[in-house]
Amino acid sequence: MDSSSTPSSLPAAPEASPRLRWAILLGVWFVVATFSTAQIWVARAMLGEPPPLWPLVRLEYPVWAYWLAASIAIVMLARRAPLERRYPKTGLTVHLVAAAVIATLFVAFKLLWYQAFNPYPMTDPSVERWFWRGFREWFILGFVLYWAVVGVYHAFANYEAFRRREADLNAVTLQALRSQLHPHFLFNTLNTVSAVLERDPRQARRLLGNLGELLRSSLRAPPSEEARLDRELSLLEAYVEIERTRFGPRLRVDLDIPVDLKDAILPTFVLQPLVENAVQHGIAPRAESGHVVVRVRRHDGELHVSVDDDGAGGRLDPATERVGIGNTRRRLHTMYGSRAALQVIPSLLGGFAIEVVVPFRREALA
Repeated sequence: MDSSSTPSSLPAAPEASPRLRWAILLGVWFVVATFSTAQIWVARAMLGEPPPLWPLVRLEYPVWAYWLAASIAIVMLARRAPLERRYPKTGLTVHLVAAAVIATLFVAFKLLWYQAFNPYPMTDPSVERWFWRGFREWFILGFVLYWAVVGVYHAFANYEAFRRREADLNAVTLQALRSQLHPHFLFNTLNTVSAVLERDPRQARRLLGNLGELLRSSLRAPPSEEARLDRELSLLEAYVEIERTRFGPRLRVDLDIPVDLKDAILPTFVLQPLVENAVQHGIAPRAESGHVVVRVRRHDGELHVSVDDDGAGGRLDPATERVGIGNTRRRLHTMYGSRAALQVIPSLLGGFAIEVVVPFRREALA
């Protein structure tokens, strides 16, 4: 089996339901309308003329209800003409024209509504001057609000697209990780079976049984990309049994794992590839026997998993770091951010020690 693991991530967050989106949209413009109403009332009250509340509510809330309808139109337009890097001029031109139209309609609606229901009607003797003063003030406000809605939409759309891409990458990389069981490792195992079949048919059957269990375990991997430690140990044990048959007394694998940590949670397919790295790069190239130790510990809210081997040792240059280790590190960073880590250090056994640190969590037995 190729020891390279592939990047992964947590499952994408589910998109908000239509009902929730409507609630958020209504809530936002309701808050804006309330703030605008309160601002006018406080300003008049400070002048010693507090207006009646109901006429003021009837005046302001419908004005902002316009933006509730306008937001729906803006989002629909933003979906059809997104501001993409590939075609920046097209999307920008469409939205500049739309912003001018939406802002102009807003001014027209507000002027007509204010003249119909404003308890403080126009006092300027020049209608033209009153009109252009209101037009300049409210047109700028409408233009800014249009781009605010476009910006919020693109922020959420880009975030959802990013999460969907992560989810798609997850499905592909997890499937690729499972498929690694088939080519290299499968051929080596079948060659081992072929070598022992005539001299020890019982051992060959046992070897095929272990291979079948390993394949079944990989195919039953949970889609959540996290699993209990005891499930990962069963996958590891099937792999180790096969490799022991292949290498014979040259390979020794010991587990140092407290029983009370068997229900700890860790990323799927992290433990076995690290042991395989140790076997393939620390044990297989040597003629003499080799030793691999797997340790699991809990410390300060973290789960520490280390794989030590007594291979060649020395210094592992980060520029030539094995692909499997690098990919595992990126996968941990994607899943847990700064709460997880992977480091490669010289082992007390003489080779390398690979230590994975993830946040400690438990999952009770069903």
